[in-house]
Amino acid sequence: MNRAQAVAAGLTLGFMGLGAQETPRSNRVAWLAILPEPLPDGRMGFSLEATSQFLRRDRSLTADGRTRAYLDGEEWQLTADLPTTLAGGFLNLRARVVRRSGGMADQAFVSWHALLATPTGGREQLPKYQILYRLERDGRVVAQLDRPRTQVLDLDLAWVRPFGTEGRGGRLGVSAQLPNGRADDFSGSGGTDLTVGGAAWTTSGDFRFHGQAEHLWVGFPQDSEWRSVMGRRSLNRAWAGLSYQGRGLGILSGLGLDLSWAWMESPYRTGLPRLDRSALQQHWTFSHTALPRWRFGISEEGGSYVAPDITAFLSYRFGE
Repeated sequence: MNRAQAVAAGLTLGFMGLGAQETPRSNRVAWLAILPEPLPDGRMGFSLEATSQFLRRDRSLTADGRTRAYLDGEEWQLTADLPTTLAGGFLNLRARVVRRSGGMADQAFVSWHALLATPTGGREQLPKYQILYRLERDGRVVAQLDRPRTQVLDLDLAWVRPFGTEGRGGRLGVSAQLPNGRADDFSGSGGTDLTVGGAAWTTSGDFRFHGQAEHLWVGFPQDSEWRSVMGRRSLNRAWAGLSYQGRGLGILSGLGLDLSWAWMESPYRTGLPRLDRSALQQHWTFSHTALPRWRFGISEEGGSYVAPDITAFLSYRFGE
């Protein structure tokens, strides 16, 4: 094998490894738009997400009165991943556009809880179709959004290097989140944020075990109001999951499911437990052999409120 053939074989191996495990889902709560996105998998694709966000009013004020947080609204977000080859890996640009408004699903949630005879968490006590994102500290507004708005969030530029094969491998990468969003309306951090991390996977028959871990640095400007509510600007997060993909063409025989759990340290120190404790979130992603480029599913918070109530998503990935 000559040098050119060796390089081509190495790149082919890398491309297989890069596409073998997909980018994990991210938390979509409004005040976490300040954080960088997960490292990408190098595949061009688009996703559409609908998120319902709600925080009970009786949990929105600290005992000492220093911090107050409002979270009530609905979001529709379009995310685009645009990769290109570079230096044996991929350079990926992730762009996000979000429409934030009052929740059309408010009545549906109230009716659902009423049908199950379970508490609504105080949804019925607030105006329907309201959008109110607001975070205050010591009488000063850190960020606020109280009217419908379409926003372009911070851009993520990542370089990822794959290794291994589709059956067993991983990737390492770094990313920078560029401050084109605004810190005062929950569309960005106002500074440049950094991420380093890696992913790994292995398969056994039709099952795949996978994980991804990252360390983040959030680059707030020196005079940013966000510094008053942050306990740390350097934090960790990780995903772990198990997936199964059927091989048939029938409705059930071709069905696939990826069940993942996400954990993240909270960057906040506000005195509000729902903001300050580490996040736990579950992601259910479905696929089918008849629609190999499509993914759909839901994400739900699992015990903390550094995650939204629920997110439904649909994604399309180009290529095989």
